[in-house]
Amino acid sequence: MEDPTRTVLTSQSCLRVRAVTVRVTKGPDAGRHARVDQPSFVIGGGDGADFRLTDPAVSREHLRLTLTPSGVRIRDNGSKNGTMMGSARIHEITVTADTAVSLGGTTIAITVEADALELPLSDNDTFGDAIGTSPVMRHLFALLEKAAASELTILIEGESGVGKDVLARAVHGASLRKEAPFVVADCSAIPENLVESELFGHERGAFTGADQARRGVFEEANGGTLFLDEIGELPLDMQPKLLRALEQREVKPVGARGTKRVDVRVIAATNRKLAESARTGEFRSDLFYRIAVVRVTVPPLRERPEDILPIARAMLRVLKRDEAADFSPDIAAMLGAYSWPGNVRELRNVVERHAALGTGSEGLFESAEAVVLSADDELARLSYHEARKIVLDRFEEAYLPRVLARAGGVVSRAAELAGVARPSLYRMLERIKPPETR
Repeated sequence: MEDPTRTVLTSQSCLRVRAVTVRVTKGPDAGRHARVDQPSFVIGGGDGADFRLTDPAVSREHLRLTLTPSGVRIRDNGSKNGTMMGSARIHEITVTADTAVSLGGTTIAITVEADALELPLSDNDTFGDAIGTSPVMRHLFALLEKAAASELTILIEGESGVGKDVLARAVHGASLRKEAPFVVADCSAIPENLVESELFGHERGAFTGADQARRGVFEEANGGTLFLDEIGELPLDMQPKLLRALEQREVKPVGARGTKRVDVRVIAATNRKLAESARTGEFRSDLFYRIAVVRVTVPPLRERPEDILPIARAMLRVLKRDEAADFSPDIAAMLGAYSWPGNVRELRNVVERHAALGTGSEGLFESAEAVVLSADDELARLSYHEARKIVLDRFEEAYLPRVLARAGGVVSRAAELAGVARPSLYRMLERIKPPETR
């Protein structure tokens, strides 16, 4: 089995892999297929899946395919019912030839293409304030570096906390519009009755409470970049109006008789997979195609462990104002062993506590620290991957019930407290359930 931290590059600027085709041969979605030509691809039943299945026995993010130089890595994401290859239940395996896997009542054929696919890699391990030494991030940087020089609309997908906003700012900073405004609008935080006004502005007296005219974010960003965060939460009835603004490059404020010309480059972000949402009618397909001219997916931090320490060190050195600041070996090991459900946002919280409280401060890693220290001798007898899995399992078993209790049993509130996306929290909760209750 391939070491997931091992990377083989054919050159400094290219990663040679083989694309695959996935096809459902049995189950409710029989006949559906997709070509996988991106480094990481998720199959499951939830909003976070690139290939969404309707089989109720399939977990929300059941299976992840990763294209590597050594073959296609197939990994079960801690699913409820497991992943089978023939009569064997698999956790992680790398294949180089065609195969088939079963998820719940669904069978998926995976066909490996004969010809190699070359994925461009950036020569840099940073893009703006974003840091990534892993091939998947260097590939993402290469795509965004090229896109930044254009006027193309960009869609950035990824879990909450992966740094989609940081990448959007980096695109703006590398573009010809860098001296113009960068304006952010969080579509998930705007009351539904005020979305149109927030985007396009309004005239005085346009509605109750509109005691003066106000410019919308399109006008605020005129000449620059508009970042539409969580665009997947935009109400369906507003989507045609946004599409019209993007296509005609003009907006009509609420209550106005005429339109206003705007010159705006749009970058959108979402923690959903909008292609699947468009396919199911949860998001307008015409708007999806308009904003996804360039489409990239930021993988979760747990899928690129080689990026954890470089990101954490950079944060620590800024906080300490010391270019030589670093972590002790035990803290560094803990950072690398944790799964970071809250992604880079959660990592920042831990690094900030470390910078403020010091290495020996209790509670820095909460229950994860106790798990590692109390079982140090036991874990040392195991392989790295076996020990890491035990630590993460114990941490989640201790942490998740407590954060759910703090939220009064409300999962959406618990996800907010934990700093993770709801689909991720649901997946983690399923993973720690006793077998008899699943």
